[in-house]
This record gives sequence, structure tokens and C-alpha cells, in this order.
Amino acid sequence: MSTRGQEVKLTSKQFDELRRLQRRSSADARTGRRARIIELLGLGHPQCAVAAATGAGIATIGRTRRRFLEDGFAAAVFAYKPPGGDRLLNAGEEAMIAALACTEPPLGRSRWTLELLASESVRRGYVKRVGRETVRLVLKSHGIKPWLQKNVVRARVDARIHKQDGRHTPLVRQAS
Repeated sequence: MSTRGQEVKLTSKQFDELRRLQRRSSADARTGRRARIIELLGLGHPQCAVAAATGAGIATIGRTRRRFLEDGFAAAVFAYKPPGGDRLLNAGEEAMIAALACTEPPLGRSRWTLELLASESVRRGYVKRVGRETVRLVLKSHGIKPWLQKNVVRARVDARIHKQDGRHTPLVRQAS
């Protein structure tokens, strides 16, 4: 259904509710801004003037207007759903994957890979399906990097200089 050209028409009760929402200190900023947008559109202001008055983008004004015309007052003001899809894993499933990454890798492997963690999580029944990118994001949020080797050994250079073959070279101690 196209909402192009349709005006936002509000009842006096809806105007009162919008003003009450804007004055209420417990309302979040998004709800207050959407209430102000609907109120200004209901008063007949054009979208560009509403954008300037509220500080919202023109696309936000259009989405709020369309949501009001298609779904009604409550959906436009209260039922905000942020962009993006639903979460694929709950907190328990994420914790199981993070715990798996902290265990020893399977036989024949020196470390966990993202693909290996994803397939092992499905095999053990932690999740029904999961991709390597989701596993990467889970590990990133937990600060786990199983693919890095943390036992890098570097030679220490001693401050003393010794003479070898007529040249001055730093004395290098082998790391133990």
C-alpha cells in the first residue's frame, strides 16, 4: 500500500497523548522524537520542516509517517524495531561456543579455527546451525582469539657488547 500523498490526521486524544509522551521524563529519546515527528506531521508541517525542527533525518521522518499510516498510532510511536535481523544465538549458546574455544583442539589439530568451532558446535548439539562469521563475532565479543599463538619466543638482546671476529656485535641470549 502506497502512503504517498496521504496526510497524517490525528484526533485530539492522540494529540494529548503525544504531548504527554514528550513531557514524560521516563520516555526514551526515540519515543519522544517519534512523538514529536507525528505531532508536527499531524499539524500539517511538511517533512523537510519536521526534519529541521526535530533534528531527525528525512528518511526517519518518512519511515515514521509511513508506519503511522500503515500500522497506526501505537506502532509508529512505541513499536520501534532496530534495523537488522534477529539474534541467531542466545546467551547460553554463545557461552557454550566460547567455552569450546577455550578447550584443547581435536586430535590432529594444533588450534581451533572458526570453521572447526562452527562444525564442532553443531556436532555436539550446542546449536542447530551456525556459520563461521557468527562464531567469529561471538569470540570477538568474549575477547577470545584461539587462532593466535600466545607463546611467541623472542631473543633477548643483552646490553653488553662483545667482540667477535673483529666486529662489535650485540650479545644475544637464547630464550629459555
